[in-house]
Amino acid sequence: MNVAPIQPKLNTIQRILSNPKAAAFAQNTVCAIAVETTLKATGRPLFIYHDKNANPQSKKYAATKEFLYQSFCLGLYLGFINPIKKFVYDKMSKWQAGKDPENKRKIDLYNAFQYKIGKAPDKESKKALEAKLGELLHTNKDYRFGKGLKELSAIVSTVFILAGCAPVLSQIILHPVMDLIFGKGNKNQKNQPAKTAQAKA
Repeated sequence: MNVAPIQPKLNTIQRILSNPKAAAFAQNTVCAIAVETTLKATGRPLFIYHDKNANPQSKKYAATKEFLYQSFCLGLYLGFINPIKKFVYDKMSKWQAGKDPENKRKIDLYNAFQYKIGKAPDKESKKALEAKLGELLHTNKDYRFGKGLKELSAIVSTVFILAGCAPVLSQIILHPVMDLIFGKGNKNQKNQPAKTAQAKA
C-alpha cells in the first residue's frame, strides 16, 4: 500500500495560516460575519431539508425560508456595512477625541496611515504599507487604539444591521416572496393539523 507523504500538505497549511492576508481576513469583523452568514445560508437549509423526521412539505417550506432569510441578511449586510461602519467610526472617533487629546493623537496616527495606504500608487506599495501597518499594530500600542475603535465600530454596525434592521425588513420583504413561491394558503394548510390536534385534546 502506497502512503502519500503528509509533510507537503502540512507545509501548504502552514503557508496559508502564516500568510498575513489570511490572518488579516480572519481578524476582520466584516469578513468573519460575511463568511458566517454564507455558511448559515447553505448549512441551515441543508440540515432542515435532510431531516428525515420532518414533514416533506414543512421542511421544504422551512428550508426555503431559512435560505432566503440568510441570503437577505448577507445582501443587506454587504450592501450597507461600509457606509454605516464609516458613520459609526466617525462618531466614535469624535467622541473619543473629545474625551482625551491623547486619544485624538492615536486616532489621527492610525487614520493617517490608513489614508497613506488608500493613496498608494500601485499594488506593491499598498502591499508593503499594509505589511508595515500589521507590524506596527504588533509593536506600537498607539496604532492599536485606532484599530480597536474601527473594529468596535464594525461590531456595533453589524449588530445594528443584523439584529435591528434585518428581522424587521425581512418581515416586510420575505413574506410576499414566500407567498409567491408556496401560495398564500400554504401557511393556513400547515396550521390546520395543529389546530385539529388541539381541538381533540
